[in-house]
Formats: sequence, structure tokens, C-alpha cells
Amino acid sequence: MATTPMEVLRFDNLDQYLLLKNGNYLYKVPYRDGFAVLKVYWCSRGLFERLFKTFDNLVFEGQTSFMPRARLRTEKAAMAIWREAGFRVFGIYENVKVEGIKEGGYALYEYVPGRHFHKLLPDESVPREERIRLYRKFLAEWHRRHRLAIDRREPRLVHENGDLKHVMDYQNELVWFDFEMCYRSRAHVEDLVAREILSYVKSLGDFLPRELFELFLDETIAHYPDRELLGHTYDVYFRNRNLVVRLGRNLEYALREKTRRWNSRYQMALMIRERLARLHGQGSTSS
Repeated sequence: MATTPMEVLRFDNLDQYLLLKNGNYLYKVPYRDGFAVLKVYWCSRGLFERLFKTFDNLVFEGQTSFMPRARLRTEKAAMAIWREAGFRVFGIYENVKVEGIKEGGYALYEYVPGRHFHKLLPDESVPREERIRLYRKFLAEWHRRHRLAIDRREPRLVHENGDLKHVMDYQNELVWFDFEMCYRSRAHVEDLVAREILSYVKSLGDFLPRELFELFLDETIAHYPDRELLGHTYDVYFRNRNLVVRLGRNLEYALREKTRRWNSRYQMALMIRERLARLHGQGSTSS
């Protein structure tokens, strides 16, 4: 079977193409007849910080390694799993070498000029009916993935860094991205799903004004198909099956001021629980 020849790219001034620096370096580079995104995992964090984050991920968070080569492997593996399950993710240009960058720590991805949800949902220039339609589409696809993750006991189908910044609308498809770290345990995947739900709902509070947040939270309660999974967000934060985690979170909620902020994950879990009880007669009202 013939193999595709290696394609070598050379950029005399890569800095001019910098798209985003968020630990990693993302460059929007000219490629073929358009653009591609060069993601460099040799990040701006130092070795000690990477090792400390890796230790924390592996020992306490149940996540994958933070080291650059590991993040690249994790992201590619997760993207393959999502793609096989029918979710739109970036294409990957294989057999590409970029001169001047150490091997094993970068990848060239499809450039997708979509509308990011964290900018789309609060955008008053977009008719509200259109934003609600797209959000309901998101909720249906979101739930389908959650159900697959639980049924297959596949933690890599849970978006570890899930929030509205990492999903976009493009040509009437939802495009998902940012998979460089994943959960590892196949036990209690429903707990991981609940954590992801809270992360996304919190991002509604982070990016939307309060009135719009209330609207989209009500949309979540009304149109996310599994109310039991929504209700499980409260259990994960206030009644966690792990007694050490439960004690730690209850102490944090009792002692730390930031947990009382209206858009903290704790408050989101309480809001979801209250709305389930009030709107649908579901969700326990005792703590």
C-alpha cells in the first residue's frame, strides 16, 4: 500500500501568523489554497509546571498527562473517537513536517471559520430565534454524546475542557474541539458527564448577561432530553459518591467566598436542581 509522501512546510516568520497563545501556540498559517491551524504543544509553561500539572492530573483529577507529546497523542485519539461516533471535529493533515519545530509536539489541523457559541449566543445582531434554534440543536447533539459516553463507558467522549468556547456553528454543523486532555476512568462515566454539564452551564453564566443566561438555562432544562442526568449535577457536587471529595466540596462551599458567586459551579448545580423541582417536579429539595 502506497504511503503519502512527507510534506515539508517552512515559515520564515511564524510569529506573524499567531492566532492564539493559551499555553499552547496556535497559528493560522497559509496552506495549499487556504489556511490551516498549526497547534504547537511545546507550550509556554516551564518543565516544572508541566510536571506538577501532570502529577495533579494523574493522581487527583483522573485525567491524562499534561506533557506536550502526551497531549498531542490524547487529542488525536479523542478526535478519532468523536469522529467515529458521528461528531464533527477538525480534520488533521497527516504526514506534514514543519521545519524549525521539534517533532512530536505539533499538528496541522483544518481551519474552520465558524461561529463560536460563546460569541454567538450573546450576539444581539443575530435574531434571538436563530440563537435559540442553534442552542436546541446543541442540546440534542450534546445529549446524544453524553448517552454514548455512558453506554460505551468511554470517558474520552466527555469534554474535559467543555465550555461554549469549544463548540462552533459552521455550515449548519456543530464543530467540537479542544481534546488535549481527557478523563481516564471508565467507572461512573455519568459523574464525568455531570461535571461537563456544569462546566457548560457555568460558561453560559460567564459569557451571557444575566437575562440571557436565565433564558438559556431554562432552555437547557426544557430541551435537554435527560432530566435525571441534569439532576445528577447536584449529586456530583453536594453528594459525591467519594466521601473524601464530598467532604472537601462541602467544606469548600461552607468556607470559600467564591462558591457563593452566582455563576460558580456550586450555584449552577443548585439552580438546575431548583428549576427541575419547580418546572418539572423533579430534583430533590433536601440537601
